[in-house]
Amino acid sequence: MRVKRVTLTNFRNYHASTADLCAGRNILIGENAQGKTNFLEAIELAATGKSLRAQSDLDLIRSGADFMRLEIVIEARGAEETLGIAFRIAGADARRAVEKQISINGLTHSMIKVLRGRLVAVSFKSQDLYLLRGGPKYRREWIDTIAETLRPAFRDMTGKYQKVVTQRNKLLKSFFEKGRVSVTDQDQLKVWDQQLAKFGAGIIHQRMTLLAELLPKAERFQEHISGQRENLTAEYIFSGTQSDDGDAYDEFGEPAREPSQPVQLELPGAKKGVIDETTIAKNLMQALRERRAEEIARKQTLVGPHRDDIKFCLNDASAVDFASQGQQRSLVLSLKLAELERVSESLTEPPVLLLDDVLAELDLNRQGLLMSLVGDNMQTLITTTHVDGFKPEWLEGAQFLQVENGGIKESAGSAAPVHAPAGISVPPG
Repeated sequence: MRVKRVTLTNFRNYHASTADLCAGRNILIGENAQGKTNFLEAIELAATGKSLRAQSDLDLIRSGADFMRLEIVIEARGAEETLGIAFRIAGADARRAVEKQISINGLTHSMIKVLRGRLVAVSFKSQDLYLLRGGPKYRREWIDTIAETLRPAFRDMTGKYQKVVTQRNKLLKSFFEKGRVSVTDQDQLKVWDQQLAKFGAGIIHQRMTLLAELLPKAERFQEHISGQRENLTAEYIFSGTQSDDGDAYDEFGEPAREPSQPVQLELPGAKKGVIDETTIAKNLMQALRERRAEEIARKQTLVGPHRDDIKFCLNDASAVDFASQGQQRSLVLSLKLAELERVSESLTEPPVLLLDDVLAELDLNRQGLLMSLVGDNMQTLITTTHVDGFKPEWLEGAQFLQVENGGIKESAGSAAPVHAPAGISVPPG
């Protein structure tokens, strides 16, 4: 699997630019804020149908333009395809909306989900440190992005779940504003509770299943990096087992006399096994009943996978609270290496690897560990401001591209054939 050509028009800071990529290593060199990350973002958009960087679709359209278009020619499963994504601004002022058009080999589609599975990419970014240093949102996004890559139907499930949460929040707000909850209201809420438990249980089950698959791989990498000194474990934290601030409310939003107690659900972490969906759904229903008064007071759904978290520990101590910066960097690298290995296992050909401004930050040992997973047949795109400190193997046979002010062009670089990587051997999984 590889990206052969990328054409960007009014995408982010690109006016109009085309780049041909080689099948091996492509190194994009340029100063900061010139468009290197934007280039990789375009490839991720074609691969996943979404951008984790953009607050809205309007952010992807160059300032001053009313449309953007990207066209990516890929080669996958022995065939060549051209993937196109176009966004156009419709309306004016604050009501501006974005009309989307997707095309595959010139045939237009209205749904961006038709792109799923045609191009698979795994990315390493400097922002990956938010996996530990950021809030639960970043850990949920990480596990969900992998789940969507491995199981495309997962995004449909999360979409249905988000709609349930939105409707349920509207209902909770109406209860608060009325100051009472009638029998009819309770029956209506129960219907949404059942939907939330159904879709929520499916999401949680798939997250836990995937975490159980990733953890042994990440443990192996972590032990290797730390010289067998650190043991990595992980646990899935359910939002229903904790109260956000310890304050309890009655159904009219008034503080209760006694502080609320966290709902104790007997659900083990991923390290102890995966729970079946029926059990998860029952426990979600229980948690919703226990926290109903608090949810009405806050006018929002406090229980479900949209508020869950994943806790990582090194030698049984929280990596967020007790790990050093160096340990956190190593742990994040181990998690991303596990992701790369797991995604690669699911495909008949390697994914495209995107390394956004991270390679220069890794020492030679960690670069070698990453290289041990990157074969000659895995296309790699690397962004950097300089190549100082790169292992020579990364530069052999690489194509160099210069990125400047939203433009990209081929630069002078090695034309030697790419040799087999001399990476550090890793114990087999």
